[in-house]
Amino acid sequence: MLAVPAQTPIYAIGDIHGQIGQLRQAITWVIDRAGIQIARGLQPKVVFLGDYVDRGEDSRAVLDCLIGLAAGFPQIQWIFLAGNHEAAMLGFWENPLEHVAWIDFGGAETLLNYGIRPPAGSSARALRNTCDQLHQALPPPHLHFLRQLRHSYQCGDYLFVHAGLRPGVPLKRQTPEDMLWIRDEFITTPHWYGKCVVHGHTIETPPALHPWRIGIDSGAYCGGPLSCLVLTGTHREVIGFSP
Repeated sequence: MLAVPAQTPIYAIGDIHGQIGQLRQAITWVIDRAGIQIARGLQPKVVFLGDYVDRGEDSRAVLDCLIGLAAGFPQIQWIFLAGNHEAAMLGFWENPLEHVAWIDFGGAETLLNYGIRPPAGSSARALRNTCDQLHQALPPPHLHFLRQLRHSYQCGDYLFVHAGLRPGVPLKRQTPEDMLWIRDEFITTPHWYGKCVVHGHTIETPPALHPWRIGIDSGAYCGGPLSCLVLTGTHREVIGFSP
């Protein structure tokens, strides 16, 4: 049976997309449960699967919340993966003319969270002006957080990524682009990668629990719950936090 180490319970949290209320619910629940486990000598880990920003109610508050976790609760190991929306936001930050799609991709809501009015058009001047405003408004800790996100994490029989993996490609040859963006090829092709892949990116309700993959993007930004996968030994369950 698939398992994580007995001393290392894992909590994996799906796509947040600015849903600060649901995130706070999930973190409160996880910290309470993890505290009991720590008192018993266990070493809980919390893995966030990416897509913290865009589309939802307050991406800025979400990043503030996540950045504060390590300092506030150092006895828990916090692991943050990159999502395709963080990649798109950083792309706009670096080259707005090549990454203008981010604005219609959920970036408009994120800009508003930082007090920036989205550009009225797609002229080079308007995009560069918006990018300049983002450079001024984005706190340095937020930029550092976005830049240091990792693409994958492994524990026991599980591999955590944002979007998925490319079927038929060995783990060592999987690309960051696929880990961030792949969808149909991964979702529709049952394949054993040597690990059970835990991912978000593609909304599935209820969460998909398969021997080879577990999908926990429940569409929090569009009225669904924020899902948390709990792995303890060979046991697994999904907890949902509603708006």
